[in-house]
Amino acid sequence: MKKLIALICLAVLFGVGYFYSKDKDKRESQEVNVVIFDPIKSFDPAVAFTDDSLKVMGQSLETLYQYHYLKRPFEAIPLLAEELPEISEDGRTYTIQIKKNIRYHNHDGHLPEGRSVKAEDFVWQIKRLAFAPVKSNGAWLFEGKIKGFNEFKKAAGDDIEKFYSLDMEGVRATGEHTLEIELVRPEPNLIYFLAMTFTSPTPIELLKKFNNKLDGILVGSGPFYLSNSTPKGYFMKVFKDFHEEYYPSSGDRYANTEDLLLASKERLPFLKRLNFLIFDSEEQAWKAFREGGVDLLNVPKEFLNDVASPTSDLMKEFTSKGIQVKHFSKQTTRWLGFNMNDPIVGGNKSLRFAIAHAINAEKYVEVITNNTNLKANSIFNPSIPGYRPDHTLQYSYDLEKAKNYFRQSGYKPDELTLTYSTRGKLQIHFEEAEFFKNALGKLGINLEVEPLEFSEFLKKGRNGQLQLWTDNWIYDYPDAENLLQLLITRNHPGINKSGFSNIRVDDLYHELSRTLDKGKRYNIMYEIENIVEEEIPWIMLMYESTYMAQSSKIKNFRRSFFIRNHYKYISK
Repeated sequence: MKKLIALICLAVLFGVGYFYSKDKDKRESQEVNVVIFDPIKSFDPAVAFTDDSLKVMGQSLETLYQYHYLKRPFEAIPLLAEELPEISEDGRTYTIQIKKNIRYHNHDGHLPEGRSVKAEDFVWQIKRLAFAPVKSNGAWLFEGKIKGFNEFKKAAGDDIEKFYSLDMEGVRATGEHTLEIELVRPEPNLIYFLAMTFTSPTPIELLKKFNNKLDGILVGSGPFYLSNSTPKGYFMKVFKDFHEEYYPSSGDRYANTEDLLLASKERLPFLKRLNFLIFDSEEQAWKAFREGGVDLLNVPKEFLNDVASPTSDLMKEFTSKGIQVKHFSKQTTRWLGFNMNDPIVGGNKSLRFAIAHAINAEKYVEVITNNTNLKANSIFNPSIPGYRPDHTLQYSYDLEKAKNYFRQSGYKPDELTLTYSTRGKLQIHFEEAEFFKNALGKLGINLEVEPLEFSEFLKKGRNGQLQLWTDNWIYDYPDAENLLQLLITRNHPGINKSGFSNIRVDDLYHELSRTLDKGKRYNIMYEIENIVEEEIPWIMLMYESTYMAQSSKIKNFRRSFFIRNHYKYISK
């Protein structure tokens, strides 16, 4: 009898342990840990624009449109909108029908029970972009574009009562689920603007409850809500009332060859929990990934050689664990910039061409990125419509040509000293400086290095106080116009750090910003490209990319720097 009881107890314990283990496995299979490196300073969709903040917010906030997860070139598709907008014949009025019964998160009880998305929520948010006290980073999207935007900004000033009482002429809710946007002129990229978190809907109840200060509030209609935050990270849970959305059933060649369509037509999201863990350094995050505490991570630069070699010890370890490493292009272009208002480099085209021919871009890519990036052949990024893969720059590495141009510049070896300013004080920034110092040294140009913190670099650059520097641009949306604003006269001082000024380029940019026809837009792009190469305010270096390591259990992952809401597509 005692033996029977003992056997029964043992069986019960085994059963409990077995089911606990199975339950634990199930919980872990529905939970993903990813990495951020900085605490989020603001969740306000009108303000937040750092990579880490958008990574977190993109899982909770939704917009009228989003990008198709599995198609390149990028294609904007409806999210909160029922369909693509109805556009008037003159291209200035957009009528957008909004899906019904899209509920907001309400785990904190900030909203009335069952509150759903309405057209007026978008009106309030666009007004917030114009309201001075909000200090929005997204006002540039609509300044001078939406009818009455600038006028509302001026009339409302700092007065919260006027913010509520005054209308913005070009944005109105013509029905509970109908939004109308009237533009000053046709805007080719409006649908891209409406896919950015700056334009996510904001209920008036939130604005009044928190006096229009939403830095600490994250309330959206997305698949995940923020359930808890600590100094260690931000922890999200699935939103049980998330509206119907399904995994895409079509994609490009990459999607098909990488088996990214196996989950077609399955309901989103797949995960139950999503944890954004804060790490102080890449080294800490990498260690956590290799120990299984992180599921997805950018491969640090020091390990790029290892992941590029199938026979390295690291890749042998990863193969044994089923870990995959995938390569993804970034929507980022990098170049060496000149200050065109500087009397030495800006006033001497022969000197700029001498330096351009002295820069071995292929060697730069090898030294700085271990050949993991792609040498640039255009000012435009390959992810942008109109990019020409067969285009050739008007300069290339040729030391003899470089020396001829240097003689034409009027300088002799060892009589010219230039200043190169770093964009930070990490090792990579000093490696870049050393690369350019060696390259220019072959012409007899002395290069002094000015170490700057990134914040100081930005300040001096936008004030036109740099001479020579490395710069890059992460596209905000997939159109050439987003890059070309860096070359417009009116944007200096400001984001046009080079101080480049060309009347023809300004006129062409003005035309581009109003032209809807794709063919005409491409022709404008190419003319601007030719002028910029002839005047050479930039020496193009490379298109950036990243290697992502993912645990063996992760499925459906595809990296994109435009698509912020991608975790709803991932399963484990």
